[in-house]
Amino acid sequence: MKPSRKSFLHIRGQIRCLFSTMQMCVFVSAAGIHYAGAGNTISEASQPAIWEMSGKKIGLIAFTDNEPVWEATQEQPGVFYVPITLKDKRAERLFEMVRKTKEVVDFLVVSAHWGPNWGYSPPSEHIPFAQTLIDEGADVIFGHSGHVIRGIEIYKDKPIMYCTGDFIDDYAVDESERNDRSFIFILETDLHTKFRLLLYPTIITNFQARHAKNNDKREIVARMQELCTKLKTSTTWADYLLSKTIRW
Repeated sequence: MKPSRKSFLHIRGQIRCLFSTMQMCVFVSAAGIHYAGAGNTISEASQPAIWEMSGKKIGLIAFTDNEPVWEATQEQPGVFYVPITLKDKRAERLFEMVRKTKEVVDFLVVSAHWGPNWGYSPPSEHIPFAQTLIDEGADVIFGHSGHVIRGIEIYKDKPIMYCTGDFIDDYAVDESERNDRSFIFILETDLHTKFRLLLYPTIITNFQARHAKNNDKREIVARMQELCTKLKTSTTWADYLLSKTIRW
């Protein structure tokens, strides 16, 4: 049976994406940019990026639960694909990588491109998964992919940002979900004791992130405060700083 045109286009699209991954890895490496989460093999895609700053080592591990057809293997390039299932072998590989990386760095960030688009509440399976990442050694969970903000949980004195929304938006604005509203997230820390997380409200206009003002600012702040309260995280609003502060 001959393959359909649709199947041919799908395969061609996969090949193009894999080729783009290979190109990206070459370009960013040549530019001296640290990266994680993609590579020419699964070994490379799952490796952490590690660099030194002010005498301290910072680590970054990145994974996604999106697009399993882009999963890297030992034979093909792709992304570090991990289903959000605690007992999955790929999840266990991620947890092991977190443990090993934390042994050689002072501060470890895990970037999670995960979950469905839309919806202000983190999917139920994200909460135990994120907490397990913290248990295994992560200092910060940087969640994204959903195009809208979700609440921030403080677990064992470490922040879990379930979804940080859009910064430069490539989607049409949904009037209900308001994917044009987000924050600039700034974590102040000495790399051992977290001090505070500052959130500066932003709104996207003509594909540019701008400081939110007036009603937009108030509504963005109120929404995040509500979402954080549901995760038992207290916040304060400092209007003179134009920021929301989470201290712990």
